[in-house]
Amino acid sequence: MAIGRRIVAGALGVTLAGSFGASLALAAGPERVVEEVHISTTFPAGTRCPFEVIRTVDGTLVTTTFTGTDGLTTTTLLWENGKIGYLNPANGKTLATPLAGPAVIADNGDGTSTVFVPGNDQRYTAPGLGFIVGNTGLSIVTIDNATGEILSIDKLAGHQDGTPFPALCAGLA
Repeated sequence: MAIGRRIVAGALGVTLAGSFGASLALAAGPERVVEEVHISTTFPAGTRCPFEVIRTVDGTLVTTTFTGTDGLTTTTLLWENGKIGYLNPANGKTLATPLAGPAVIADNGDGTSTVFVPGNDQRYTAPGLGFIVGNTGLSIVTIDNATGEILSIDKLAGHQDGTPFPALCAGLA
């Protein structure tokens, strides 16, 4: 279920309220929200790696929501110049990857939504190590709108590692 946590946290955490709380109005033009994102989180030693890790998420997140005549919404999340980075403050080593996308969340009308994430999603490489961990290809999952819980993993194509930890620890050590 690591792939589910990644998708729910990365794609849904930002948009649950907006995408699933849309009114049942007639189809209209899309609603577009552009926001600058700058997040920094410190993970104490032992929570991700044996050492402290600092995660940063930076970029412009564009959220576009369409509401159809049936009242169902489709939300597309797209990063412009987005990146996620990890730093080991003890030695200064960093790993970073572009935030790709789009992620598309389609309301199924039955209390669930289908989440489509194509492309390179957190693909990490490092000099001397090459490919470390990543998710490339297509993932499709069905979630519960009220809880965000993964109900099913419908398709995984390409290389899917799920969570980047503990694999990233090797590149940050």
